[in-house]
Amino acid sequence: MNLGDLGERGFLARISNYVNLIKGARLGFDDDASDIPLTPEQNLVINVDTFVRKTDWLPGMSAAQVGRKTAVMALSDLAAKGARPLATMLSLCVPEHFDTSEADEIVRGFSQYCVKSGIPFIGGDMGMALDVVLTAVAIGTAHPDTIIARSGAKAGDILAVTGYFGLTSVAYEMLINGCEADPELHKNALLAAYKPTIDLGIVSVLAESRAVTASMDSSDGLGITLNTLAKQSNVAFVIDTLPSDRGVEIFARMNMMDEMKFVMMGGEEFHLVLTIPHDKFEIAQAIAASRHVPLIEIGHVQEGDKVVYESSEGYVDVPSAGYDNFKEWG
Repeated sequence: MNLGDLGERGFLARISNYVNLIKGARLGFDDDASDIPLTPEQNLVINVDTFVRKTDWLPGMSAAQVGRKTAVMALSDLAAKGARPLATMLSLCVPEHFDTSEADEIVRGFSQYCVKSGIPFIGGDMGMALDVVLTAVAIGTAHPDTIIARSGAKAGDILAVTGYFGLTSVAYEMLINGCEADPELHKNALLAAYKPTIDLGIVSVLAESRAVTASMDSSDGLGITLNTLAKQSNVAFVIDTLPSDRGVEIFARMNMMDEMKFVMMGGEEFHLVLTIPHDKFEIAQAIAASRHVPLIEIGHVQEGDKVVYESSEGYVDVPSAGYDNFKEWG
């Protein structure tokens, strides 16, 4: 069997026994990031993420946007754990004859996003490869009591997200399969795919108010994220509101596609999926509003072991499917 057949999550399960856990660490294997206890009051939180041209560089995407998105990829997982970013590093591997100005733009895009976010970009490494490969490292800190894992969701919690979904799926259909969209949706979809945005501090502030029990970045797809959170927390999720972005439903219907697939089985969307204690939800909403971050209630947590969507036609299972690094676009 090759890795393309096994898939990313299958391979992660295969190698899980090789990974060591540090005593006192709050994050286990296959969480968004890893942590190392430094003092009783502080853990170092680290994440590494990779961008590969063959699978990740969308048509029309500029080199600077590639660098920027790589920074977002690394920092998003750090933010999901409630860590405060301290610095980033970047490894850039390119073919021998890769254009120098393109390489410069990649690094500029990465550095510029970090600088604008108040996070120093402190260096990295370069190498030669058959393809363009960027590997980013994000480093942060958090009090061990405010590190938010995937495993803390409890029955009775409210399930919420920090944005609407489906725009990147629309972008892929436009860029790869040639589907057409109205001008506003076209613009918004490309913006979501080329220049995703994240809030780097909301989870840490929610954690300080004990207003979040579990958190995960949704870059692998909302369906995978929901199923992963539910499984690791040993609970069930009931979705009663499909968090579909404006125009996605009409686009799906016009192209005879399933809206739920656009919302649940896309990927490369960097919204956070959160579970929040019911009695803390108003506090969480106030915190989100103060940071100008949407906090959209989409369902609730209950006992069980499934993720379902309560549609007008009854309960529909939400599949654990989405973006996989070992499979190409389209």
